[in-house]
This record gives sequence, C-alpha cells and structure tokens, in this order.
Amino acid sequence: MRRKYKYAFTKKDETEGGFASVIFAGISLLLFVVAAILSFAWKGNAGTWIGVLGFMAILFSICGFFIGIKSFQEKEKNYRLSVLGSMGNGVFFVGWLALFLIGV
Repeated sequence: MRRKYKYAFTKKDETEGGFASVIFAGISLLLFVVAAILSFAWKGNAGTWIGVLGFMAILFSICGFFIGIKSFQEKEKNYRLSVLGSMGNGVFFVGWLALFLIGV
C-alpha cells in the first residue's frame, strides 16, 4: 500500500518590517520612473530636480534595506517580504549609486 504524505503549511503572518521594506523599494522604483520621465520631458534640462529625486530614492532604499534586515529578528513570522524588500532595496541602492558615480 502506498503512503499518503500530507503537507501542512502554517499560516504565519508577514513581518511588519518586511512589508515596510517592500513599500520603500516601491517608492524608490517610483522615484526612478518619475525622474526618467521628467528628464525625458524636459530634454535633459532638469538637473537639480532629478538630483533631488535621486537622492531621495537613495535614502528610501537605504532605509528600506535596514528595515528589511532588522525585520529578520521578529520571531515566528513569514520572512518572504523581508527577503524581497531587502534584496530589492539592495539592488536599487547599487543601481542608484552606480548612476551617481558615473555622473548620468
């Protein structure tokens, strides 16, 4: 007779910090899209405005990364959003840093 395996997935709540980290990553991405649209619409003559939006996006991605890392300390929670937010904010931070360093 064949064994029947039963898999049970526990319904753990998401971490609060993970949710906030994903929100911060979304804001950083939104600021990038707004900066790209403004730069295209103003034909590259939006220097200060684009710089401010980029700097704000860097700050959002740094804060989101640290919030996501800190959310791993919450016990008995699902860490899916923490991983997603931390990785997303890390990638966005590296991308923004590269844009600033090459001077685009």
